[in-house]
Amino acid sequence: MASVRQPRTLLPILFALFFFLQSVVAANSHQHKHRSKLETIEERSNILKKRATIAVTGITGSVYPRLEIRTLANNADQWNLYLLGMQRFQAVDQSDPLSYYQIAGIHGRPYVPWNGVQGVNQGGMCPHVSNLFWTWHRPYLALFEQVWYSHVQEVVNSFPASQQSRWATAASTIRIPYWDWAMAPPSGQSDVPTLIRDKTVSVTTPSGQQTIDNPLYQYTFHPVSNDLGGFPYNTWPTTLRRPVDSNAALTRSNNNDFASIMDSNRISLRDRVYNLFVTTAQFVQVSTEATGEGTGNPSSHDSFEGIHDSIHVISGGESGGHMYYLDYSAFDPVFWLHHCNVDRQMAIWQVLQPDTYVVSGIQTQNNWQWSAGQVKNAYTPLKPFTKDVNGNYFTSMDIKSTSVLGYVYPETGSGSSQSSVRSAVNSLYGPGSSSSKRSISGRSDEFDGRPIRSGDYEYLLNINAHKYSLNGSYTISAFLGNVSSNSTGWATSPNLVGSNGVLAMWGSMGNASAVEIEGCIPLTTSLQGKVATGELESMQPYHVSKYLKTHLTWTVVGPGGVVVPPDQVPGLHISVSSCPVEPAVAHDEFPTWIGTPQVMANVTVGKPAGAPYTPPSSTVVPYYPGSPNSPYYPTSTMSAPWYNPSNPAAEPGYCVVDQTVVYVDQHGNYLYEEKNS
Repeated sequence: MASVRQPRTLLPILFALFFFLQSVVAANSHQHKHRSKLETIEERSNILKKRATIAVTGITGSVYPRLEIRTLANNADQWNLYLLGMQRFQAVDQSDPLSYYQIAGIHGRPYVPWNGVQGVNQGGMCPHVSNLFWTWHRPYLALFEQVWYSHVQEVVNSFPASQQSRWATAASTIRIPYWDWAMAPPSGQSDVPTLIRDKTVSVTTPSGQQTIDNPLYQYTFHPVSNDLGGFPYNTWPTTLRRPVDSNAALTRSNNNDFASIMDSNRISLRDRVYNLFVTTAQFVQVSTEATGEGTGNPSSHDSFEGIHDSIHVISGGESGGHMYYLDYSAFDPVFWLHHCNVDRQMAIWQVLQPDTYVVSGIQTQNNWQWSAGQVKNAYTPLKPFTKDVNGNYFTSMDIKSTSVLGYVYPETGSGSSQSSVRSAVNSLYGPGSSSSKRSISGRSDEFDGRPIRSGDYEYLLNINAHKYSLNGSYTISAFLGNVSSNSTGWATSPNLVGSNGVLAMWGSMGNASAVEIEGCIPLTTSLQGKVATGELESMQPYHVSKYLKTHLTWTVVGPGGVVVPPDQVPGLHISVSSCPVEPAVAHDEFPTWIGTPQVMANVTVGKPAGAPYTPPSSTVVPYYPGSPNSPYYPTSTMSAPWYNPSNPAAEPGYCVVDQTVVYVDQHGNYLYEEKNS
């Protein structure tokens, strides 16, 4: 542990900060071997140096909050810099490793090395459906923010000298924003801000006021590449959301459709987020939708990854927009706003549950750097993100705190506590909160819910499914009442309760049994609405069970908007559960779920895919999408693990860190220190 002697002057603090920041204890007492430095590439700016090994630092210096996109837009100068920085970032030549194109390409396609990480499989680098899903994204977002900020600094320096002080002040505290799709939007506005949907935007440039293409509306490929796969993705010149004609080389986004479907699902999404904050669970349960033997995740029914999938699927749409498929999603600018919000949700959850974190778990599917079946833990290198130019990778332990990467969130900043976070969560997402009241007109999606009362129950529609049951992503939607067998209008039906999206890879039908996932659609708010209109006698299980058996239906919509009978979707199981819940005693407390939700088997019995779910007892089967003729299929080298799959410490780059962080004020005076191991 780092020690600081009295008197605590600036010099000892600096020594403590720089020389005792990390003491590395190699697993099994072996020496940690660093890669040799590779040849330095030309320096682009004094803000960010491009090296053969790229160090992810985030924005260095002081720590400032990432703000909700609508809040950031209220600061005209910072909003202006954010947009101009994004414009410059997206314009960088696609051959540059720090281009928008290549950084987005880390997540999925074009399946090429980045930062020296060579592939062992064909696939993107993001470890979806695993214990590292969330932590991997934190340094990924920090890399994006770091490179974007270098362009913001260039923008500041491009203004006349007489104006630079103004813009430098605005830039000094700016961070990338998040889009909180679960909070109530301002009155009369859509859940999807026009800031994301407007095709053009007015900005202040060094040459004066100009109208430019909105860099949040789409990314323009320059050029579009065959590395993106087959038609239409190798022909579409821009990213698209819910494309109008997916079979055309030239088509357009339908952002109005995107907005209306998000509006129809917002209350359901809000309830899912709120329930995850309210219920007590382990980190792995709330962070990943993966379930099954070896994943570390016992049955929990919902997760931030599961909710995250739904935003992807709604944004991209069944017509195959880029967000609809894991491979292409990071090219759409909305990806970064969305993932920043997921990172924020987990940061909030960490304040509420500080004593649980990443546990060992298997990788459920192949990606670029790992193979299905390999075990990873909190000290696994989060490739390809190195924390220095010597090739030392971040681990999940390195990034438990967002402040090490230069940012916090409004709920998790200085002075935050569990009490203040609970109060903020209740205000933003609590059912019936004053921020999002709606009128009752008999439509389930127009009732905002009410505060929990003594004797109430929580009702959930639970989804167990296979990630790759269909030939791509798909959506399971629940209704209280009938819905047309035609896919048109299902997403905004008056009877819609909510939807659970399943994010998959393009053309990913394969060994569907390998990747088990869970999801959830809360029923409580819609049922409260039925009580309010007199359609349901009470919220007690006897009345609810009888009502649901008659009125609860669900549908599955796959790629191309094809409606698939639920009982023809391999691995799909739908159930309903209930749990007694007691109200909170104060605004800074949560309601209390009594026990665990119990399945109401009589509600779904005899309905399509309504048979009880039984967890498989067999070990996980590696998932290889496609046929033996597919480029995804394993070769003799790819099919065998490149190191002992059951021993995380055998992976090159694995490193156990015993870290002490010493905090000082702006004058270098000692404040406190934290040990992280």
